[in-house]
Amino acid sequence: MFSLTLSAEELELLRTLLQETLSDLRMEIADTDNSQYRTRLHQREDMINQLIARLADQAADQADAKI
Repeated sequence: MFSLTLSAEELELLRTLLQETLSDLRMEIADTDNSQYRTRLHQREDMINQLIARLADQAADQADAKI
């Protein structure tokens, strides 16, 4: 398993970058006519959403640790 320790600022930057990528990806999904490519893009979208959720959990854990 891979482990990466990020500061709160780095965590927020990564989350922001993933959300921007997700926005661009959704536009690409809407513009593609190739069903196989669209499927791969949807899989990538799902993975990015999972990463964003995990980062949110990590941010919450960091916030709880400071209390």
